Amino acid sequence: MMGRALVSRATEPAAETLAAARGFLLDWDGCCAVDNLLVPSAVSFLKANRSRTVIVSNNSSNTPEDFLRILFKAGIEMRAEQVILAGVEALHRAAEAGPARTWVLCDPRMKFLARRLGVSLEAEAPELVVLLRDTRFTYPRLEKAINAVAGGARLIVSNPDVTHPGRGRKIRPETGALLAAIRACVTLPEAKLEIIGKPNAALFLKGCSVLGEEPSSLVMIGDNPATDIAGAEALGMCACLVAPSPELFFRSLVQAFKIA
Repeated sequence: MMGRALVSRATEPAAETLAAARGFLLDWDGCCAVDNLLVPSAVSFLKANRSRTVIVSNNSSNTPEDFLRILFKAGIEMRAEQVILAGVEALHRAAEAGPARTWVLCDPRMKFLARRLGVSLEAEAPELVVLLRDTRFTYPRLEKAINAVAGGARLIVSNPDVTHPGRGRKIRPETGALLAAIRACVTLPEAKLEIIGKPNAALFLKGCSVLGEEPSSLVMIGDNPATDIAGAEALGMCACLVAPSPELFFRSLVQAFKIA
């Protein structure tokens, strides 16, 4: 069964569907937070629904502990398993790949996590390249990545998003933009490429498992039609787009649910 996209604010039909949901999968960047600052009206929604909400994000710059600290400061206590991040899942996937020599393009903090997970980090002649959001991405890194892939290395990518929204309507380049640069230079055989994040099913299904619910019982709330909405609909899950803005969307939800 295909899911359906709800209207982009909590009008009466959408509010009824949301009220009937057994739980929520909630995106982070550009949805309940912008540049890791929580949207005020999203705080009220999360406080009222913390036990039946899982953060399911394509973020690859942070760990669940980072998000839990941000939430806790806002008075929202959630468990670590309620935060599912594409970057962390990509590093877990690399660890599962075994002792392959692995080069990870990422924030330095995520490289530390990779070591903790047992990823065999080796920048020279890598057999596996893991691409996360890398704000230090340079021409030499691009050259090294494309030659590793051309030489037969597998490529694990955290997420396909090319951008995410920042404060002041700034556009933040994302992992997908780096992947596009690699793809512009070298052919990536499907057998050698694995993309972990939304719209692929893995993160959605893990979120459903945490809540102990089927996709059809939950609603995905996000800001990206190509990842949040399309991925949820493919699993038969209702999806809601936070347009015209996250603040207005969650404010309308708070009013519809009469959340204090």
